[in-house]
Amino acid sequence: MAWKFRIHPNKAAIPVIALTLVAALVVLWLIGNFSLAPEQGREVIAGTLIALASCLLAFVYIILRGLVEDNKAMIYRYLIVGFVASIVLSIIAGLVGRSSGWNLSWGDLFSYGLGLTVLILTILILTTCSIHDALGDTGREKIRLGLKRLKKIWGQYKENKAGMFGLTVFALILLIAIIGPSIASEDPLTLLDPGAVTGVAQPPSSEHWLGTDYKSKDVLAQFLYGARTSMIVGFLAGAISLVIGTLIGVTAGYYGRGTDEILMRLTDFFLVIPWFPLMIVLVAILGRSLWIVIFVIGIVSWSPTARVVRAAVLSVKEKQYIERSRALGANNWHIIRKHIFPNVFPLIVATSILLVGEAIFSEAFLDFFQLGDPNVVSWGWMLERAHEGSAMVYFQWWWILPPGAGIVLLVMSFYLIGDTLDEVLNPRLKRR
Repeated sequence: MAWKFRIHPNKAAIPVIALTLVAALVVLWLIGNFSLAPEQGREVIAGTLIALASCLLAFVYIILRGLVEDNKAMIYRYLIVGFVASIVLSIIAGLVGRSSGWNLSWGDLFSYGLGLTVLILTILILTTCSIHDALGDTGREKIRLGLKRLKKIWGQYKENKAGMFGLTVFALILLIAIIGPSIASEDPLTLLDPGAVTGVAQPPSSEHWLGTDYKSKDVLAQFLYGARTSMIVGFLAGAISLVIGTLIGVTAGYYGRGTDEILMRLTDFFLVIPWFPLMIVLVAILGRSLWIVIFVIGIVSWSPTARVVRAAVLSVKEKQYIERSRALGANNWHIIRKHIFPNVFPLIVATSILLVGEAIFSEAFLDFFQLGDPNVVSWGWMLERAHEGSAMVYFQWWWILPPGAGIVLLVMSFYLIGDTLDEVLNPRLKRR
């Protein structure tokens, strides 16, 4: 007789949520702890990535094989695939590290990799078994159909070379943002001894791969730190813009009349006012901290999203099945949640990607004009320091090119991804 998971889904929800939060905090602490020494940071980051990759492989294996009725077999698959992947990846990371001269500690590498793998696998096992029991046959069938649709979307996305290029660039920069500060040779904000400052930017060398600035600070370390800041600003500010724009667009498009008139005049107000002067005023009033900058970018750049979403809602709400739902007694919230939002969601996804790229550019723009947080390293902050040190006058390309190329490539990747998703998710564009 097959062994069954006996914890009721409702009772298992609390420990699952608790373990998920604990794991998330541990992983974020390991990845974002700036006080780690470079040697220890490499092992922490390597172990964290090994654990995440091992558990991802185990989870993908379970999804591809299907959610079996025997939960005991499912747990065995999780454990076997996760542990084997963790051991193999730890060995590979250790060999690669030693060949690169990093001299990673085998003990720390295995302890971080296997330890975090056990923690995440425990969460996956509890979550999967609980979800498996709670969904029932209907829920599991919906998941299978959803996975089938995602597989179809991914197949169409892979056919677009520009979209794949953008996704590859984004993945590389995201990897730099995650591990960059831990492998950087120094903290860009730490002051050097006065005797170590040359006062002249030095070109790339074996000691400093991207050279130094006029304060003898390593440009590569600044680039690695700045990638994380750009990602944080892009995703958070983009999320704020998306939420505001979606709420206003859906509300105005669905309810119409006076509500539409008021919300669209507010949208026109933000569309007409130049975005940069408005951000300058808001930053000057509220302050120059990183979170203020994120908030300002978010509340300034939502208006185009509201216009696009409203137009999509106006088209969807005239469909016959909306009238049938209303005739059967469905309230407004049910219609918006079940019919309006699912139909405009593909457009929202494509728009959200574009908003992230716009937010990254806006943050760099503010930093270049000394309106960003002076205590946070970003690519715009690097360009501002290069301008202050007359890097353009003396053609110190190693100081200008890395942050400029990083901003261009990252923003371009988001636009390529968003344009490709819009083409894949919107059948009308595909037919044209």
